[in-house]
Amino acid sequence: MKLIVLNDNYASSICGGEHGLSYYIEFGNKVILFDAGPSDIILRNAEKLYVDLNTIQDIVLSHGHWDHGDGLAYIPDGKRLIVHPNAFVQRFKRVKKKYIGLKLSESELEAKFSIVRTRNFFEIAPQCWFLGEIERVVDFEPFTENYCLADDTPDTIPDDSAMVCNTPKGLVIVTGCSHSGICNIVLQTQKMIPNRPICAIIGGFHLKKVDQRVEKTIEFLKNAKVQKLYPSHCTAPEVISYLGRFFDTAWVRSGNIFRW
Repeated sequence: MKLIVLNDNYASSICGGEHGLSYYIEFGNKVILFDAGPSDIILRNAEKLYVDLNTIQDIVLSHGHWDHGDGLAYIPDGKRLIVHPNAFVQRFKRVKKKYIGLKLSESELEAKFSIVRTRNFFEIAPQCWFLGEIERVVDFEPFTENYCLADDTPDTIPDDSAMVCNTPKGLVIVTGCSHSGICNIVLQTQKMIPNRPICAIIGGFHLKKVDQRVEKTIEFLKNAKVQKLYPSHCTAPEVISYLGRFFDTAWVRSGNIFRW
């Protein structure tokens, strides 16, 4: 498995960075784009990295927020888009009712891609899966964020999901933002693919400060025997540094290439 960071919040000496996330993944004979970032920055970074976006076969969208999906406008047409059906809703931050959903409408995306909508565990390729809707069972990962739908009802972002690849070294979990809870994502992975070690978790952990939740997350991940962490995007720098005290932890920047 090879993963190229097309965009992360943090720039590198090679590539620019914007708030958002996009990974180009080669797994077996499949080329997958996990999230598309916030803009055409994926085109600019792909050119610098000699990545041909025409080779993408499938796109996995972790959830329907602009910083993960607005780059879809710049992906070549005709790809398969795998996504939870709730990803297309109109969604906002409560503060000033700021729109944070996808720029392209569901009908516009239907015209551009072949869409697979699923709440279920879904095979993308042999030994590679979309996790579907994440069961929220961990009591220290309650949903408390200030998001709402167009009618002002709370948006709990039920579409927030992840993907997992079974490599010879173990499972690699790829997350977008972990609004559903990074520990809940790990539990779902273990439920669907039991008796395999987790060699890596890469992506947004949505941990904003070092607090009791982070301490409980560390204990959980220790018990899960996760071998290496690559927290990025919506994980605060102070949290990434703190996680490094307890785990083999790598910083993630646009242009990085990781292999498992």
